[in-house]
Amino acid sequence: MNLGRKLLTTVLTIISFTLIASIISMNESYSFDFYIIAYLVYATPLIVLIGLPLSLLLDYVLSRIKFDNHVLYLITRILGYACAGVLGMYIYYLLMGAGAAILDFKETLILTLFGVMAAILFVLVDMGLEGLLRVRKRKT
Repeated sequence: MNLGRKLLTTVLTIISFTLIASIISMNESYSFDFYIIAYLVYATPLIVLIGLPLSLLLDYVLSRIKFDNHVLYLITRILGYACAGVLGMYIYYLLMGAGAAILDFKETLILTLFGVMAAILFVLVDMGLEGLLRVRKRKT
């Protein structure tokens, strides 16, 4: 496991998630720059304190499983990260004291989808960096 790659993945995920989520959320009431600040403030601690540890745990678990088919490994990895995004958002809800509101599907749906989007973005950035580092290693 490459911790440096994971930290770079975390930074790139924060930047790209902030941009994508701001574009999605932008409306007539609040501008793009408002959402950039809002998502940076709220998403950064979540991705660093919840997403990164869950990513390390998930990669550890997946490294213990032998996959004969690479496509099956990729699908399992992406679905695992999507589940980690849901779990991460529910951890966030619990830490913020959501209580019984955590069971209200309509209340939690949008933020949970943003958590899944951030987690899938995290794994895609991580796989891209992993591939780039592998190519770079072969050239040297």
